[in-house]
Amino acid sequence: MSFKDRMDKIINQGLSVSKEVLDKAKTKSKNLADKGVLKYEIMQLEKAEGKKFLELGGKVYELLVRSNRNTISKSTPEIKELLMELKDLESRAEEKETELKKS
Repeated sequence: MSFKDRMDKIINQGLSVSKEVLDKAKTKSKNLADKGVLKYEIMQLEKAEGKKFLELGGKVYELLVRSNRNTISKSTPEIKELLMELKDLESRAEEKETELKKS
């Protein structure tokens, strides 16, 4: 084998290894970015849940104190709607958590 052939072989092997390393790094970077996006989405959903809880508390106060109602329940229309929205937010956050654990 000539010197040129040996050099070509070494260079080709080096390029092949470099390509593999770059492909692995690219895959890892994408996975980390995807996890970051999921964590951000979960955080946003949890923040929305907190706001919805505040809204629910305000609505309960408004109905009991300002509207002079003696009782309210989860079937009270204004409360029922907020509870459904909260349940939806919780469900979406749980889905994202599950997706994050799988990745």
